[in-house]
Amino acid sequence: MDNSRRDGYLTVRREQILRFLAANEDREVEVNEIKDFMEAQSLQVSVSTIYRYLNRLAVRGVVLKRVYGRNGQAAFQYIEGKRGCCSHLHLKCRKCGRILHLDCVYMQDVLKHIKTDHGFTVDCPNSFLTGLCKGCAEEEQAWLDISLEECKRCEDKTEME
Repeated sequence: MDNSRRDGYLTVRREQILRFLAANEDREVEVNEIKDFMEAQSLQVSVSTIYRYLNRLAVRGVVLKRVYGRNGQAAFQYIEGKRGCCSHLHLKCRKCGRILHLDCVYMQDVLKHIKTDHGFTVDCPNSFLTGLCKGCAEEEQAWLDISLEECKRCEDKTEME
């Protein structure tokens, strides 16, 4: 983790923000999450200060900033050291929010096909395929298995009556 600033000065608050981002690098975080973390560390920092610092980190390529919806809600993902993060698609779990980098040769073929055959250039840093990660899919399947078992018991009770 590159903790240095251009002027060589790193405050405790900035260091803690970087630590939080790095610890959550597999998902996007919002400013209110960082503020809550900072308050739990007994460090007071304003939301505007957090936004300013995150925007500086985005310019430096330490975080990837994504803006969602009409209200412009921003989310940030720590990407420092992940060269090429802006040149591939991402998988995002709709349940836990985990982000997986889809950096494989097959996706480059898909991107080329989309551009060549459909005349469309994909904006990779902001492109997600959504679904369930392996862990959440297994949890959901376990829940479905329990629900189906309960339904079978209901059917058995109905047949007995």
